[in-house]
Amino acid sequence: MKASRHVAAAIPLAALLYAAGRTPLEMAVAASASVLIDVDHLADYVLCRGGWYGLRDFFQSCNEARLNRLYLVLHAWEWIILGGIAALAAGSSLLGMAVCGMAWHLGLDAIGNRGVVLPGFYWFFNRARAGFDAARLYRDPSKIYA
Repeated sequence: MKASRHVAAAIPLAALLYAAGRTPLEMAVAASASVLIDVDHLADYVLCRGGWYGLRDFFQSCNEARLNRLYLVLHAWEWIILGGIAALAAGSSLLGMAVCGMAWHLGLDAIGNRGVVLPGFYWFFNRARAGFDAARLYRDPSKIYA
């Protein structure tokens, strides 16, 4: 899913949380986390491309599935589970809302990218098991940079 769509997708998330009686701060934390989770794409881009070649190249490389390694450290259901447990154990609604926003994002990514990546892609340990090798994670690895 493109960045603009993730920003737009944060609006219904905030509306759902509003309807559930959450505070404006909790809504803001969840909506922000649902967008900011994508910062891990920056690290993957710089590592795969060997530097920064501009915003246009960054978005083309990510949106067209042209990176040869996919670490995406924050894009992992494992962290959602662990974060949810931590939020419950700590009684922290703000941590819970951050986890909620990240889960919202991952759910939308899993739906939106199902034709691009293989099942199980959004489990970090599945990517690790594949050596973070995009050729073993994309459905069509022919677009990956050499």
